[in-house]
Amino acid sequence: MFRLTLVLLLLLVAAIATIGVLVGRSLNGGQVITPKQETSIHVNVREVFPVAEFISLVYRYTAVIKDVNSKEMFGIPIPGTEKKMLAVIDGTIKLGINCKDMKIDTTRTDTLFIKFPPIKVLAHELHPETAEVYDQRNGIFNKYRATDHFAIEARQKSETELNVRANMDIVLQARAATEYAFRSFLHALPVLDTIPVAFKWN
Repeated sequence: MFRLTLVLLLLLVAAIATIGVLVGRSLNGGQVITPKQETSIHVNVREVFPVAEFISLVYRYTAVIKDVNSKEMFGIPIPGTEKKMLAVIDGTIKLGINCKDMKIDTTRTDTLFIKFPPIKVLAHELHPETAEVYDQRNGIFNKYRATDHFAIEARQKSETELNVRANMDIVLQARAATEYAFRSFLHALPVLDTIPVAFKWN
């Protein structure tokens, strides 16, 4: 008797659940009601933006290295210690931005305003395999060593980076490439394909 009552109770619960689903569908044209979700362009952009570095421009150059060095005592060069070198070396500088430093202006919902951080040097490599030494003279008591070459290369890299940062033509090219890449990327997203995008720079 107990088992029969339990079976009837389960059948009754199942029948009520089935009727509820059928009634709900009939009242809504056969569709199940789901809560409406509001989509924010700012939320979408934050979700898809990369958090790593973005390289916008690769700048290749050839540098002439000139080095004249001698040991001194009390500010006077010591005879026999002067050494000279003249060489040419290729290098590559990668310019871009840190995406984590990008800012999104959320005060406007009809236009997407993005502020980029300054263009910076993300990587800088010299290519010693292409270097050519045209003249190298060692002093009798002062010869070029591996540590001297490392120091000369470090100095050359530092000077080149300063020149690149001061060259507004290169910086503007990097900015234009960054804007083009991000505008193309954002407009490729269906939710943002019709949203105007405006860029600003720090």
